[in-house]
Amino acid sequence: MRQLPEEVQNVLRKFSIDLQKLEDISGKIEQQMREGLAGKGNSSIAMLPSFVPALPDGTEVGKYVAIDLSGKNLRIMLLTLNGAGKDPNAVNNNYIMPNHVMKGTGDQLFTFIVNCLQRFLQEFGLVDANLPIGFVFSYPCELLSIRSARLLWWTKGFDIKDCLQKDVVALLEEALEMNMSTKAQIKAVMNDTVGQLAAAAHKYGPECTIGVVIGYGCNSSYLEKTSNIGKFDATASGYPHQNMVVVTEWEEFGSNGELQDILTQFDLEIDEASVHRGKQIIDKLTGALYLGELVRRVLSQLCLDGHLFDAQQCERLELVDSFPTKYILEILGEEEGSYRVCRRVCDELEVPSHGSGDYAIIREVAQAVSQRSAAIVASAISALLRMVNAQQVQIGVGGALIQFHPTYHAQLEECLQALAPKSCEWKLVAADEGSAKGAAMIAAVAEKLKL
Repeated sequence: MRQLPEEVQNVLRKFSIDLQKLEDISGKIEQQMREGLAGKGNSSIAMLPSFVPALPDGTEVGKYVAIDLSGKNLRIMLLTLNGAGKDPNAVNNNYIMPNHVMKGTGDQLFTFIVNCLQRFLQEFGLVDANLPIGFVFSYPCELLSIRSARLLWWTKGFDIKDCLQKDVVALLEEALEMNMSTKAQIKAVMNDTVGQLAAAAHKYGPECTIGVVIGYGCNSSYLEKTSNIGKFDATASGYPHQNMVVVTEWEEFGSNGELQDILTQFDLEIDEASVHRGKQIIDKLTGALYLGELVRRVLSQLCLDGHLFDAQQCERLELVDSFPTKYILEILGEEEGSYRVCRRVCDELEVPSHGSGDYAIIREVAQAVSQRSAAIVASAISALLRMVNAQQVQIGVGGALIQFHPTYHAQLEECLQALAPKSCEWKLVAADEGSAKGAAMIAAVAEKLKL
């Protein structure tokens, strides 16, 4: 490998976290999870009850619809469940969420969702079928039942103030009533990690009790004994079930300063420029929404310091979000020593002068940022494995970084091998397209259990 200048190596070292520090972070995450579950102290990890009492077991049959709002993409899916031993059939459409809707009003958001649903159902001649709907709404909510979720705050670039503290299911049903003839009923609301966990459990069986999404942001859910959820009064809530899926909301870890000593100047700049300063720190260190911008800021500084592009100014590189995360995936997807993608990226950024030395630096920066992301996610997963305390666990992992990043899965696995409890046999299993599929499956579970 080409030897990088010492000054560049010094910058890259800032993204390297040693094993002892990762174990320390993992221990602190576990402590915050336990406090969040008990409802004690000012925990930075909310550990939210989902009211989902069971995961699908594969026997479910029927047609179900999923509406999945987990980022800039709105996905609508029709899922046909065919019972034990038979694969489900899924058809889905993606709709791009316009920026003005992401920062507009609740009425604009839910009307947009309903209009897309109407078009989708018309395409399959199902407008009058009144199919049960599972609704994936991947933003921190307080769930009051399996069909009621009060929005606490926005993440992933959304900022619609008139939705805060409101029941998003009620808002969606209102929009359905206003804009559609269908009497389709929302059977369950959940975030993407619950949907993904359900899809993975359906595919891999009862050992799959943890779901992790590593996409625009990073979050997880897992199946917990209801009796362990200290802050939840099952009797008062009329909840008779032994188990419940808990949503960790671990992306908030760090909001009490727990990660201050690993934050680089670039992380601090990203936080300062974000809509929610001081919040969602794990997202900002690990999520696809931020990694490209992180690399851009590092490269911009290296250019400014004279270590890149012959110290010639690159105006495009100074523009926020001009280095999307997909560049990282493409650059690391090439075999080592091949720099065709790097050359193309530099051309797209209109870099006046660039060569193989620059490409080597760009690649190493992309690798360092990715490696740190995987290490932090592994710290969080290992904390969750200690919480679950089972001998054998399968972890359903999905989201853009797991699906499309060429080295992320291997990096995550390697870090987990060093951090996971030795008493547990664990396995990472792919939960592709999980959240929408899982939402339809949870709607089926809700129907089966007459919830």
